[in-house]
Amino acid sequence: MTAPILPRVVIRPATGDDLALTASLQCAFLPHGLFPRLGEKFVRRWHATYLNAPHGTALMAELVAPDGNRQPVGFLVGATDQVRHVDDVLGRHRVRLGTAGAGALALRPRLAAHFLRTRARAYLRRLLKRPQQRVPAGAVPPSAPASGAPTRTAVITAVAVIPEARGSGAGKELVTHFLTQARAKGAVRAELAVIAGTGSADGFYARLGWSVVEEHLSRDGSLTRTYRYELDTGTGE
Repeated sequence: MTAPILPRVVIRPATGDDLALTASLQCAFLPHGLFPRLGEKFVRRWHATYLNAPHGTALMAELVAPDGNRQPVGFLVGATDQVRHVDDVLGRHRVRLGTAGAGALALRPRLAAHFLRTRARAYLRRLLKRPQQRVPAGAVPPSAPASGAPTRTAVITAVAVIPEARGSGAGKELVTHFLTQARAKGAVRAELAVIAGTGSADGFYARLGWSVVEEHLSRDGSLTRTYRYELDTGTGE
């Protein structure tokens, strides 16, 4: 008896046409934190900052059936250099993101009150901060130690796969593809944060070689674990 030919996983760069789907997946399966609670419209703007960004990446996972039919089943957004990506976002997108965030908060009074208590001061400082001068690739930023460039840390901001495709390898392929990009861009480690007790994320990352390096309470009071993957050796810490 011939075994059935299963769909294969393909990873590709995300485009603007994917943002409605990535935003809906983020809000449905990763609702924790401020940005998803601002709604899908805001999340679309936020995810857009990772498209074609010098230090950001946005990936889509698709299942390709034997007949060639392609079904998007998951996404990943992250930064191959978190510090530089944040600086780039503040330099190019702060007005649009700030305006969109203020509009979303205006429609959600309870969330706005929570924002004022927990995040307003930190976000205001970040929005008012002057972005650092952009440094050409390979150059040492002015703030770097004289002995060499600062450690580059890549960060997975969000990754999600629809329930029907879990077990297909789509999540693993998204993470593996991101780590390959991060290593190629010179990152020496990758990190991500997971809310404890939310599904099987802990076991998933442990199986892929990530290690817990920190636990802390988020601004919303949730226990959060920080995972790390050492890119120089290819193993978790």
